[in-house]
Amino acid sequence: MKKFIAGLMSFVLAIPVFYVPIEQEMTFADGYNGASLENSVFTSIPFSRKEEEEFLISGGLPLYYDISSRTNTCANVAGAIVLGYYDKTYDDLIENFTSARVIRDRVLYAKQTEAVEDTMARLYTTMKTNVTEGGTTVANFKTGLQTYVNEQGKNISYVDVISNESLQVEEYIQAIQNEHPIALFVSKYTLISTVALDAESDVEEFYKQRYVGNHTVVCYGIRTIRYYDESGRLTEQLDLLMVATGYSHSPTGYILIDDYGTLVDGYEINIY
Repeated sequence: MKKFIAGLMSFVLAIPVFYVPIEQEMTFADGYNGASLENSVFTSIPFSRKEEEEFLISGGLPLYYDISSRTNTCANVAGAIVLGYYDKTYDDLIENFTSARVIRDRVLYAKQTEAVEDTMARLYTTMKTNVTEGGTTVANFKTGLQTYVNEQGKNISYVDVISNESLQVEEYIQAIQNEHPIALFVSKYTLISTVALDAESDVEEFYKQRYVGNHTVVCYGIRTIRYYDESGRLTEQLDLLMVATGYSHSPTGYILIDDYGTLVDGYEINIY
């Protein structure tokens, strides 16, 4: 009997064991504020004429950024920006703070205060930032923001605007027309200054700032520019997402689609 058991154990030990790795969910952000500048590429587009189309949320978004010593906080900042946007309608979303004044059709956002920074700190906890890996997963961003919103007595909904790493343009534009901001999760991306792309003739000159890393931004519009030569042939098209970056040095920018990096995920957000 002992020989049988010993033989059986030898057989069991001889069976090869295959390690199946568990895929780690991507986190945003890995590194300072989500990304590091890889390079800046000077770009020149000659043209005879250009056409533009633009959809944007009236008044844009508040422009917050993190000043704490916490790391990998871009998702928390993005969540605070969304809350600040809706706080102009529901003044109790950010406690002890009024995010904006609306004068006629003009929205004047207040600068961030300690109240906004406290909200970022709360989101850092509810979004489980840096609990397992550096940053916040998409799932934890959504559940953490929902937890915060529910605690303030409000509801929240999410609608996908990214499918298979591609922008669903109609859904995105509909969200903008609904005056709903979009949380966008990117892995590498190209950022262009919002003060660029203003040439009226001859040549458009600007810099593409290419970032590495994973980052979360909040979108508030889309701009498409088409460039034509003298014969009327379309030579270049730029599809640009208007975003609040969460950076102090460049609080707004255009993310250029189909240039560099990946649109990982994105959601239209409604708080009500």
